[in-house]
Amino acid sequence: MTLNSKGICALTLSFIALTDIFIILDVPILRQVFGFALLTFLPGYLIIQILRFAKAPLEKTLFLIGLSVSFLLFVPLLMDFVYPPLGISRPISLLPLVATFSVILAGLSLAAYKKGFLDLQIDAGGLKKQVGTAMTPPVLGAALIVIVGIFSGLFLWLHLDSIFSLLLGLSIVLIVVLIIADKVSPRFYPLYILVIAVALQYSRTLASPNLFGSDGMYELYFANLVKASGVWNPSFSINAVVSDYYATLSVEILPNVYSIVLNLDTVWVIKLIYPFIFAFVPLGLYEIFRTQIKFSGKSAFLAVFLFMSFFGFFQLMPTVTRQEIAELFFVLAALLIMNRYSRGPKEARPKQNALLIVFIAGIVVSHYSTSYIFLFFLGIVCVGSVFVTSRARQKGAEPAVTVPLFVLAVVITFGWYVFAGGGTAFNGLIGVGNHTLYSLSHEMLSTSNDPFVVAGLGGSSAGVSLIHALGRYWQIITEILIMVGLASVILRRKTPKMSPEFLLFALASFFVLLVVVAVPSLGNAINSWRAYSFALFFLAPCCILGVEVIVETISGWLGANRGRTLKLTSVALVVLLVPYFLFSSGFIYEIAEHPSNYAFLPTQNLNGRDVAYSDNATWSYLVQAPLPTESVYASNWLSGSFGQSVVYADYYRASELAAYGHISPDSIVFFSPWSLNHSVGNAYVYLGPPNVQQHSIAIFQGSAVSPLERNISSVPAVTSTSRVYSNGLAEVYYSKK
Repeated sequence: MTLNSKGICALTLSFIALTDIFIILDVPILRQVFGFALLTFLPGYLIIQILRFAKAPLEKTLFLIGLSVSFLLFVPLLMDFVYPPLGISRPISLLPLVATFSVILAGLSLAAYKKGFLDLQIDAGGLKKQVGTAMTPPVLGAALIVIVGIFSGLFLWLHLDSIFSLLLGLSIVLIVVLIIADKVSPRFYPLYILVIAVALQYSRTLASPNLFGSDGMYELYFANLVKASGVWNPSFSINAVVSDYYATLSVEILPNVYSIVLNLDTVWVIKLIYPFIFAFVPLGLYEIFRTQIKFSGKSAFLAVFLFMSFFGFFQLMPTVTRQEIAELFFVLAALLIMNRYSRGPKEARPKQNALLIVFIAGIVVSHYSTSYIFLFFLGIVCVGSVFVTSRARQKGAEPAVTVPLFVLAVVITFGWYVFAGGGTAFNGLIGVGNHTLYSLSHEMLSTSNDPFVVAGLGGSSAGVSLIHALGRYWQIITEILIMVGLASVILRRKTPKMSPEFLLFALASFFVLLVVVAVPSLGNAINSWRAYSFALFFLAPCCILGVEVIVETISGWLGANRGRTLKLTSVALVVLLVPYFLFSSGFIYEIAEHPSNYAFLPTQNLNGRDVAYSDNATWSYLVQAPLPTESVYASNWLSGSFGQSVVYADYYRASELAAYGHISPDSIVFFSPWSLNHSVGNAYVYLGPPNVQQHSIAIFQGSAVSPLERNISSVPAVTSTSRVYSNGLAEVYYSKK
């Protein structure tokens, strides 16, 4: 059986109609499954078919996902401006979204059919072969990794047990060792990258029924704000400290599209769908490494594995969902920029330019910090392209990043943030810039107070156990190897493995790291872990190259033949990457320091409450600060009680009130140096579990300075009030004065 363009069009239209029926009738499971497929894959597939862009299957898949996410961002944005004047006051609601998406997708299907571009070939023999491949051990093993990842999160949540998390770590290590030993076919490398990324993400996001981190909670508050009103108002004004969130469509639009269409709580959209989309970032890096460095599939896989092994990938990224979406567009834009020069025919330039503009716009509307970092990279590549000479450019080929393109990116970025959210993201950038100029003259090369920077530079290990010191050393080793690999490429530039554009991106990454180290306040402003994560986009391959250079050099001194050199390289990669992953993931620390977490032993309790939910830092290395359910209960109680009063809260606890109490940030006041010596009147005071158990609060001193911890007994705002609510962990106080 072979389906022609007409058959594919009929199948696509039937799928759209069937999905609409499941959505309208709210058929459980089918609504979620079919709706997810329609939103995540169909828009990009149809646009790719119409553009006839991208031939390689992996590249085609990556652009398909990117275009689908773009569709879900920009079509509702257009609806938000067009529909209210037409009398549709709630464009971000079920019927407008479903009707608009269905009409547009049906139109794209008919347009592709009319042009004869729906030429997917399906025959019985090919289908049987694909089914047979799906039942092979490598594919079944990949499915097992995802299952173990899901169970690892659920066991941490339901049983406070990390046994499946440890099994996940061992499973991933086994796959990496088998790939290094050439026991896995290269055609399965992309599959294993995807499943490892998904499993690592789910092992964290499913470890609690609630969200993680203050960023994620503010994202939930603003997403629910738009969902409740059914419209996104770009001129909406709110507390300047958190108003940046409102300018990001990855927070305001995307989760609501999935939540409304799939009838899925926004929290579960963040926990289930965002990690899946983010898993395509490593796949994009794999395609870049394979095509732009001429890496073998194995070396490209190992470079991606190094990127995924960094703790920020699976511990911190699930708490900053807007950056997850922005990173997807960042990688796709970088891939497109490199392809424009390396293998993009001149006649394809208009399509490439259009896609690049869409992806740049996607970065801008998804995350402000990522937008500014991308502009920096783009500027370096634009300037560097002038000085990079090659045979193609000597023939008159246009550079990958032209000055007009860079100017357009600047206009899109600053234009959006002046337009949306009252320009607070832009004002924040100005503030960081002014502070950086001051810092360049006052704290250049001063000691950083960022723990990650200190550890990464081999700072003092006083008070750190031997096993934690070893973890620091492995981090430092990877950084040294990165410098060796980058230096080898620069010194041997007559025969570089990297394309000129990739080398420029790598140099820009290295410069970012130098600036973060040299100017600590700038590193604090953008978060050093975020800077390192972006740097690994283009420096991770240098680490693999560094290993190869060192082993080849030593082998040359010893007179080893080619076969032995390759074996030594494989051993060196195992010795480097496996411990790095096990240290970074917390696996080794968990094994050595928390045996009760994986031996099904009775969990420690404090006043009848699980320590796991009260003091995460002393419980497990495998979960990033889950929000206690008691905090949710207290936030809900307070939301129905505070009326017109203000609520004083710890710097780290305020986001809980916004996310789960639906309390406006305008009504929340951070504890500050002023409130240390003053009583509060007609106000509530919220104390989360860490405040109650550790008897301390974090005093807000401004965004550029880390909060101070202060004992509660020394804060009149607490001691002069009366307790009106307590659930054993969270407490609420009130004063009528």
